[in-house]
Amino acid sequence: MHPLFTLLLAFTFVLKISETCVATSPGGTATTTAAPTGCQSCLLSATEIINISEGTKDFTSDTIDTSGTCAVRTSVCDGFSADSGVLITFNRDEAGQNGGTGTVTSVLVCNTAGQWTKDGIVITAIECQSTP
Repeated sequence: MHPLFTLLLAFTFVLKISETCVATSPGGTATTTAAPTGCQSCLLSATEIINISEGTKDFTSDTIDTSGTCAVRTSVCDGFSADSGVLITFNRDEAGQNGGTGTVTSVLVCNTAGQWTKDGIVITAIECQSTP
């Protein structure tokens, strides 16, 4: 085979392979979304939901709102009935409680270390309780 023909054949082959990598639209700035950090990074799983007390029940809802500066967790505990006493306790009662009748809501704020807090206290466990 003639060397010039071989060179032309090799060049065509390389061109065909690299052709699939050629840009088909004008370049631009890539848009990326940064991973959440600090006070936007708290997860629901960062706080243990415990079931150790009499009258313990599942939270009605447990959500995170990341639309503000820091993430906010809102946990709602409904009583067994509209006139039931309801408690949400924090850190096995060591960090206080929210109480009421029928429905109680807890609001925790994520700190810069990625921990849920209530009044500046790190919350590691919460519980929803109701009287019958």
